[in-house]
Amino acid sequence: MDPRPAPPPVARARRGRAALVAGAVGRLGEAMLARALSGGEYVQVVALADAPMTLGIARLALATPETLPPIDDVFVLLSEPGVPGTRSFHGRDAPFVQVDRDNALVVARAARAAGATRLLLIAPMPAWQQVGLLHRGLGDPLELELARLPFARLTVLRPVRESGRRAAGFVERIASVYISLQLLMLPRSIEVLTSEQIARCALAAMRQPGEGVSVVGADGMRTLLDAST
Repeated sequence: MDPRPAPPPVARARRGRAALVAGAVGRLGEAMLARALSGGEYVQVVALADAPMTLGIARLALATPETLPPIDDVFVLLSEPGVPGTRSFHGRDAPFVQVDRDNALVVARAARAAGATRLLLIAPMPAWQQVGLLHRGLGDPLELELARLPFARLTVLRPVRESGRRAAGFVERIASVYISLQLLMLPRSIEVLTSEQIARCALAAMRQPGEGVSVVGADGMRTLLDAST
């Protein structure tokens, strides 16, 4: 009998890179999870969930921050709780944890403790802020705190996304008009990308070599999109 202890199941099963998708909710989260599973970069994809479980999908596992297996890369999709359309209306994202500014740092620390060396944050920014230079640097306390963590590389993507859901009530219609006016302020060179395109940009950004901190606004995401094809 071999006296050496057997390796843990995760280490024995994994023969390549693994990624964590934190915030796999709504259309963007669904697109990011699908791209991570189908892109070929990762032999295992972990989605942040309320409890560890399996969904019967090859190479996909669900884990809490406390039960993360070894991972290499982490994609954090930031969203605001309670915003209409953030979560899927059909409930397919029910097992997944939404990531906001209150728990994003906890998730990032757990990912680093699980071995992640690269973190990519998708933090959509209002259209009017994309016009100026505010989107070109680390813009808030959360991003500054993420930059202080010992990741080899931190990448921040700042897309502008247009909601395809029709506003139901009076307040939502007013908000929809306001958002439409914001989008009119965007220069012609800035695209409003679909969720699937943003997911492709995220994978392309994660593939890029090098270390340090980089921020990509909406005006720079076409380059990443072209690199993803």
